[in-house]
Amino acid sequence: MFLTDRIGSRNAKKTLNQFAVKESIKVRINGTIISASPNENILSAALRQGINFPNSCRVGGCATCKCQLVDGKVKELTETGYLLSDEELDKSYILACQSIPQTDVSILVENKTSYSGTVIQQKILTDEICEISIQLDTKLSFQAGQYVSLSIEGMDAERNYSIANAPNQKQIVKFIVRKVPNGKLSNYILNENLLGKKAKLKGPFGNFYLRDSKKPILMVVGGSGLAPILAMLEEGILKGTKRPLTLLFGARKKEDLYKISEIKKIQKVWKGKFTFVPILSEEPAGKSWKGERGLVTSKIKDHLTKSSEIYLCGPPPMVDSATNELLKLGIQKQSIYADRFTTIDHSLSLQIDDKNSRYKAGLFDYLKFFLFHVVGLSSVVSILMGGYYTTIGFFSLLLFYLVGDAISGDDKNTPNYTKSEILTFQLWMALPILSLIFFCSIWTVSPTDTFGFGAWLTQIIGYDFNFAKLNTSSLVHVYAIIFTGLMIGLVGTITAHELTHRTWDPISMFIGRWLLAFSFDTIFSIEHVYGHHRYVSTTEDPATAPRGRNVYYHILISTIKGNISAWKIEVKRLKRKNVPTLSYHNAFLRGNLMSVCLVVLAYSLGGTPGMFFFILSGLFGKSLLEIVNYMEHYGMVRLPEEPVQPRHSWNTNKRISSWTMFNLTRHSHHHAQGEVPYQDLRPYPNAPMMISGYLTTIVIALIPPLWNYLMIPKVKEWDQKFASSEELELIKIANRNSGNSEFLNSNHNQSLLQSKG
Repeated sequence: MFLTDRIGSRNAKKTLNQFAVKESIKVRINGTIISASPNENILSAALRQGINFPNSCRVGGCATCKCQLVDGKVKELTETGYLLSDEELDKSYILACQSIPQTDVSILVENKTSYSGTVIQQKILTDEICEISIQLDTKLSFQAGQYVSLSIEGMDAERNYSIANAPNQKQIVKFIVRKVPNGKLSNYILNENLLGKKAKLKGPFGNFYLRDSKKPILMVVGGSGLAPILAMLEEGILKGTKRPLTLLFGARKKEDLYKISEIKKIQKVWKGKFTFVPILSEEPAGKSWKGERGLVTSKIKDHLTKSSEIYLCGPPPMVDSATNELLKLGIQKQSIYADRFTTIDHSLSLQIDDKNSRYKAGLFDYLKFFLFHVVGLSSVVSILMGGYYTTIGFFSLLLFYLVGDAISGDDKNTPNYTKSEILTFQLWMALPILSLIFFCSIWTVSPTDTFGFGAWLTQIIGYDFNFAKLNTSSLVHVYAIIFTGLMIGLVGTITAHELTHRTWDPISMFIGRWLLAFSFDTIFSIEHVYGHHRYVSTTEDPATAPRGRNVYYHILISTIKGNISAWKIEVKRLKRKNVPTLSYHNAFLRGNLMSVCLVVLAYSLGGTPGMFFFILSGLFGKSLLEIVNYMEHYGMVRLPEEPVQPRHSWNTNKRISSWTMFNLTRHSHHHAQGEVPYQDLRPYPNAPMMISGYLTTIVIALIPPLWNYLMIPKVKEWDQKFASSEELELIKIANRNSGNSEFLNSNHNQSLLQSKG
């Protein structure tokens, strides 16, 4: 949102005027020198000259290309304070895709290396867990507890697995793999003979490792999450660690325990006190098991001290439950280290349409998006004409969307657009159109003919607009408020949604935030881009509606929590930038002042009636956004640490909605790749589908019994068709918290199936 200058740590004390922009700029990347053209960002220069530089969105929305600025000065095109941590900012990290060198610069980038090896051992540990050992061709430097991305010859799949042993001179790495239903790689590892097959590794990744400390250690483990713990224990022995350690190992039944003999050997040679407690949660009564029973998290308080350092590794629900228990027991968050051991098979990602089927965009492909402007200008005409013209215009708009989406079918075309400037201009036109709607709608309730507008228009057209205004009933004014609110949502919020994703473009950001000001929602440009897109479909996201929530309650709670989230995000950014919270730089405060300015303008144009007309219309427009949020992710779940995939958003390809809403309908692709411009979003015909087009679904959402009747079956279908095994565990929790009998029965039926299995 601001263009800022950043200086490398070696030059932190130099003043900015000591630097002069050169025509030819040298960029040193991990010791390799390349050249950057004027106004070329570091990432583009690196990729142009063959440097293998990590990247994803390339527009400042993901932080994949973050790197450390060691020396020199860069100009930042977007606000990195939203994406980088305090520690990263203190260490002069930047985003390569948003940093233009102003001098010769030197950067360091963590670029993961690929390794190859051969499977030399394969050992079945339980019915669901297997251990494999791989002999690497070259040395892999890693910390015990980290993970790598693994693929094996014969299976086109790649997945993250923690290394189950400490670094060694033999260049052997071990992995413990749990069989996942429908998981391509895990089933391949457990069911096929892998000896002699080639393996590829990429990494290492992660910050889960044993910290240097003298504090007592408490390790809480579930299932195959034992892998990184074994690596830490092995390294602790090699280093002669003397710290007291307690290991709580949770499993369902006795046959699910594994590596017990190895753990007992570690217990004997550990230099300090070592307590090992296996705990079974589903072992039948009367069996020979004499050890602890129950959930592993229920035993934490029995083995915890105030000075303990805790390491958690296992399924996400276990890790989350353990974290909550520890916080309740007074343990500080900085003393808790966790690795949510996930087994998501990324083959669940949907395939995008074949690029070969795309054609060059023609005139109609550009003109179809102008239908958006026709809708906006048509609303101006019907509102100005007053009386039954306003009523007809309002209900005609509803019918246009409801019937149009019902009979026009789906739009599945994604042509190649070469005139992107036209498409951007179409977006920018929203501000003058919405400003016209704002003025005209306020004029209709103004006690005077503001600026003589009605008389002037009557003289030009011949229709007596002032007479129509005087004879417009209160009921019609109610329609006009809803009509204007619809336009604020359609012309304002939808367009602003696209524009405020273009964080690198100051014009688009300026227009986008002013469009949001009409619905008192400029915080959307903060919370949506830097909050919602990060936490979508998780319990951390205010905009995601959990199962069983009423839409009217969602409008209220999402608005409140969204503002709180945006404030926290903005305050954290300002703190990172060492800028006062109460200052012009606070985008939260500045945005709300923009809305206040519009309220004042509405009062000056239409007096008290005009002011209240605008406030009610704006609030209705804001409510529309929250209704749309409600229906775009209702009932979905996601692990916060896993990438957002197309399956985490409800999608629709209805033609009228797509053409008049700048492809907002293609929501699945938008969340999978949030920085892709609207014209390049793909339809994803196999994505989870909404009930119908946007306005139809909005109307249905406003009728809770009808919504439940139509939507609950879709959510259940999502559970069966799209959810991963870890997400199924989250689904159980979501169903239990929903308070809805149909979701609760789903849990009951699933338990019956598991018990029969």
